[in-house]
Amino acid sequence: MNSRTPAVSSAFGSAQPVDVGLMGDDRAVRAVVAALQQSAACGPATYKPMRDSNGTHAYLSVTVPAGPAPAT
Repeated sequence: MNSRTPAVSSAFGSAQPVDVGLMGDDRAVRAVVAALQQSAACGPATYKPMRDSNGTHAYLSVTVPAGPAPAT
């Protein structure tokens, strides 16, 4: 979606920003975005109407927590 540089290191085991796109019914998309913003580190969402529909596209970045180190 965009080519910005991630705000955090991309080394394995560190938090990773992920660009997310959602599309569907306007109320449902906005509810999912609100839930993500309450439970995760998310940037603000941008909303655009879907072409030929009454639905909505939403775009935002979600920071995915660091996972455990792989077993060796």
